[in-house]
Amino acid sequence: MALKLQTSSVQSNSETPTPRLRLAYSAPEPNTSVIEELRRLTMSATKTLPFVKLRANDQPWLHPESYWHVKSTGKRTTDIALGRSYARKALVAMKADCNTRLIALILEDIFHDTRTRAGKKGGGRGPCAIAVGFLDEISHTVAAKL
Repeated sequence: MALKLQTSSVQSNSETPTPRLRLAYSAPEPNTSVIEELRRLTMSATKTLPFVKLRANDQPWLHPESYWHVKSTGKRTTDIALGRSYARKALVAMKADCNTRLIALILEDIFHDTRTRAGKKGGGRGPCAIAVGFLDEISHTVAAKL
């Protein structure tokens, strides 16, 4: 809200002018940050990503159950290409939702998935090939911006 104080003089019966304050009101500029914050909180683009698993009774304000829910095709080169395409889609969703934390949330779930898979197989295996492709594409995108 912008307020301006203006002074004007009023002539009275005497010859000396008396200053008087006058308040001028101008409406505030429209605030689009509320709309942007709602879009960021509902994450509409994020929830459409093919590797994001939504909750059983998903609501607009709820976060997904998992940001990394993938199933391998069994072919390493196909999985790496799939991971790269997932990374490009994630970057588009990140911009659309104005959610700068999206990649970090996905990485957290990739690490969780890697730990879970290693525990099931009893070994210290690395991330799945889809995650390798995802991470490689993110790395190339970051390096291109430097």
